[in-house]
Amino acid sequence: MPKKAPRRIADDWQTVIYETASGVRPAIEYLTDKSMPAPVRRELLVTIAAVTKMGPPRFPTSTPRWRIMRKDKKKGAGGVDMSGICEARDKHAKLLYRLFCVIDRDAPLHGLAAPSLVLLGGATKPDNAVVPTAEYQVIDRYRTDYHAKHRIAKDVGGSAFWPDFTDRES
Repeated sequence: MPKKAPRRIADDWQTVIYETASGVRPAIEYLTDKSMPAPVRRELLVTIAAVTKMGPPRFPTSTPRWRIMRKDKKKGAGGVDMSGICEARDKHAKLLYRLFCVIDRDAPLHGLAAPSLVLLGGATKPDNAVVPTAEYQVIDRYRTDYHAKHRIAKDVGGSAFWPDFTDRES
């Protein structure tokens, strides 16, 4: 039996924003919410930028800033299987901020320029608490819809939500 060629890890990745059928962009809504402190938004997006630059398969997982979720039968996610969803993470003033993403290695097969890190949406929770099951269910629906329809925001200007990494004061 012939050996399978090892799966090539793409060198170039891009970040894209999931968009619902009704035009809602949950990740942008989360990132631009007035209650989110600017330093948190910046740190979440710095993490996303680093993951995208290195390529999600190469970026270390299970760190305080970047995790791949798994189904835990004992706690969390309320029975929702979040395996395969990644989260950029930050903590600020006893609140935990999560920006949920999905990795799409096959994005070029459905019209995107490169394999993509797709920003789905986010959740905020108090330290030592779990994200409500309903919020996990929404993120899971976004993932399912993205995989079925590959809807992304096409006209997102970086300045709308992406921080100026040279400005460390705001």
